[in-house]
Amino acid sequence: MSVHPTAASFTWEFSGWNEHIYVLLPAAAYAGNRFRALPLPYSPRLPAEECGRAPPTIITAVPRLSSEPGTPSALHLLSADLAFPLVAWFDPTDGRSWAVFLPRGAERGDVLFSLEETPAWDRATLRITRAGCRPSPVFRFQSFDKPSPDPLPWARADGPFDLVVEEWHAADLPDFLSRVASLRGRCAARETVAPVLPFSAAVELIEEHYHRDFWNEALGLFATTANRNSPYHFQTGWCGGLIATLPLLASELPASRDRARKNLQTFFDHAPTPCGLFLGKCRADGVWEADFAHDTARPHTRDWHLIRRTADALFFGLAQIELLARNESDGSSLEPWRRAMSASAEALASIWEKNGQLGHFVHQHTGEILVGNSASGALAPAALCRAARVLGHPRLVRVAEELGEYLAHAFLDRGFTTGGPGDACQNPDSESAAALVESYAALFDATRDPRWLRRGVAAAHLLATWVMPGDFEFPAGTEFHRLGLRTPGTVFANTQNKHSAPGLCTHSGLGLLRLYRATGDETFIELLTSIARALPQFVSRADRPIFAADGRALPAGWINERVNTSDWDENVGGVFYDACWCEVSLLLTALEIPGVYVRTDLGRAWVADHVEARLEGGALILHNPTAFHAHVRVLAEDATGAGRPLGDLWYLDAPRIALAPGATVTLSLNP
Repeated sequence: MSVHPTAASFTWEFSGWNEHIYVLLPAAAYAGNRFRALPLPYSPRLPAEECGRAPPTIITAVPRLSSEPGTPSALHLLSADLAFPLVAWFDPTDGRSWAVFLPRGAERGDVLFSLEETPAWDRATLRITRAGCRPSPVFRFQSFDKPSPDPLPWARADGPFDLVVEEWHAADLPDFLSRVASLRGRCAARETVAPVLPFSAAVELIEEHYHRDFWNEALGLFATTANRNSPYHFQTGWCGGLIATLPLLASELPASRDRARKNLQTFFDHAPTPCGLFLGKCRADGVWEADFAHDTARPHTRDWHLIRRTADALFFGLAQIELLARNESDGSSLEPWRRAMSASAEALASIWEKNGQLGHFVHQHTGEILVGNSASGALAPAALCRAARVLGHPRLVRVAEELGEYLAHAFLDRGFTTGGPGDACQNPDSESAAALVESYAALFDATRDPRWLRRGVAAAHLLATWVMPGDFEFPAGTEFHRLGLRTPGTVFANTQNKHSAPGLCTHSGLGLLRLYRATGDETFIELLTSIARALPQFVSRADRPIFAADGRALPAGWINERVNTSDWDENVGGVFYDACWCEVSLLLTALEIPGVYVRTDLGRAWVADHVEARLEGGALILHNPTAFHAHVRVLAEDATGAGRPLGDLWYLDAPRIALAPGATVTLSLNP
């Protein structure tokens, strides 16, 4: 390791460079984004001539190294584009690895990371510049030819800044990513978001909003968007459809439980198709159809189905059937739903067995792969493991294992995943990485085979590169600066939609808790609590509204997905006027993640909820410093308990501790 105080610029020349070197800039470039790129407008979909079962990875025209030999190749990204200020690379030919990063405490400002290659790809130049000026054109949302907005360097004051350079040998890409994940904490101080709104108080606001803004009695459905101009009222999976109903079914409010069940009935009455795949969307007039049936400009996408939708619906739908079955004497009323879930599981298994992949988009009514080569179905192994247990189909575990191995070799071992979002082409993304964490944790719980634990650890290290460890200084005058909103624990979306966001889309992160319990590696529970604790501060409230760029206040209970540090949509520190999937992530987090997790044998407590906790002797001391009532779910266990699989419905048996504003409660942990 060496630390270099640097004035205006740091330059490093590399000979012996080659096109196989894996280049990482967290949340912005994976494998250097050295993929075929097309200037596709939002929402990007491959043109008909590019579709097929085995297309190359094709991304939108974001900053990237060239995939065409003999062409100029350069990558220019500001530190604000990154989850943390680091550039790292790994040479698979000999395992040599490097990382250059700004250490915590170093002023980030608008540091520019530039990597330039010779046309032969045999030499490269890394340049890191204070007050850097990106060359034109720069990437913008829905535009690829904007001039650089950056002032020339000599128009701004420069000063020295520190860089850390590390070199090591990595056995493979997962080993390399493990080291990079460990550097997160050295790029930013370990920041903790102060308590402002307990999970339970946030849930109350979001439930009120769901009933006020989202429930449609005529359709029997909760909406998945507040955008009245959207052609669709509901969409399956991905951004919340048939996911939000899990925490609503577990709600203390009878209206939430009743409407969640009606939502399920509507879904199972209309969404299943004869081939087992669930229809992607429901229009405002109640017509159910495939994802892009409305898009007359791109008729070749008419029957496309994002495979993630069915994987999500199977995973979360089975959890709801299991939850409801605990409260029903014979469960016979759930049998039609179980049959639909069985058909869905068999559909995923059939696609895998026929094709050796699940693809990205498949034909809604036949399951034929229309666009392949994607990790869009990264949650499918977890869904199939759950189906094997809940539906009694043990062979599905074997299918899940085969699919898990494919996803590891095709994506995880190559250092990126794709296809989680349905609106980012095949750009690397965090959503499919988060789904892989869940899948490998589920495979380990189902089989206790340590290879799945190793895979889960590798997926978690990849996911960590998308999560901000420290604070971004929002410009004065922006909405987030006005409110003092903080970025530690927010998660970047993908290399196209270049914003961080509150929460994982659309998960609680329970797989990270499972990994911690199985490995004892505190990295995973610290990552989980950071992600969870970030969420409540982004809830708009009547006493503290968040204003959109158009001047309208987001109504109480709304969360917008944008935590803009990058200027990709020219709204740094601001949001647009809409409610987003992050509300679902918060509802899931409040249900599935312990507000306080205690390892009694270690004398350690981790706090995800917006309260304070400490251990004294055999007692847990909880304090609520906020102005809101809190009901805190606590999970306390020793090493023996942590060594057992964590049931999907663990939260039903965990104590919830009531805390008035300012109150302190002592909870005995003795057996």
